[in-house]
Amino acid sequence: MTKVFIEALLFASVAINAALLIFFAGVYRKMMNALDEAAFKNLTELLIRYSSKSAFMIIILNIPLIGAIPYYYLYGFGNWWITSALGLWLVAGSIAKTLKLPVYKAIASLKNEDVVQLKEARQKMNMGNLLQATLYSIATILMALGIY
Repeated sequence: MTKVFIEALLFASVAINAALLIFFAGVYRKMMNALDEAAFKNLTELLIRYSSKSAFMIIILNIPLIGAIPYYYLYGFGNWWITSALGLWLVAGSIAKTLKLPVYKAIASLKNEDVVQLKEARQKMNMGNLLQATLYSIATILMALGIY
């Protein structure tokens, strides 16, 4: 594989990650906000259950990390744009997990009647998705600059 090919794969994988999070921070957020708290709770629990077991989601969300290993082994850390993009992607994912995993656990522990707490959890989840989508988008731009 050539350097350009690996960089293109890394770019595509980071861009797909950004697109997924833009979808969740945009369309999915609006859909979830239109639901009552009980439906929001049930749908969130289903999303977590099925996405955590989805081969597609696991592979797509981890390709940048897996792809970075051969890239750095073969070509080193000379391209600072790509290194900063991958670093930002990794930090954004870590921050998002830190912010959103406790929210997912809280949602699972709440009852359908806990309207106020479910509203707060929905807001926190929305903010986590917006933050992650923004940071992933910036990482995509940085990577594009590194390829250009």
